[in-house]
Amino acid sequence: MLPVSSGRENQILKLITDELTNRDVSCILSINELTVENHIHHVYSKLGIPNRAQAVSQAFQLRIIML
Repeated sequence: MLPVSSGRENQILKLITDELTNRDVSCILSINELTVENHIHHVYSKLGIPNRAQAVSQAFQLRIIML
């Protein structure tokens, strides 16, 4: 099981690894940009990290995202 439990959180994590902005993610998923930010903060909390760059790094290390 992935450390980021919500399906939406995993989806957003995968999108931010593609270097998409919060606005881009909100448009793709048809959700509010603030909702994207909330999901990202939940991801940070669950992974114990402070920022987007480390979220991307962790996604690859944990094999949430594959090259």
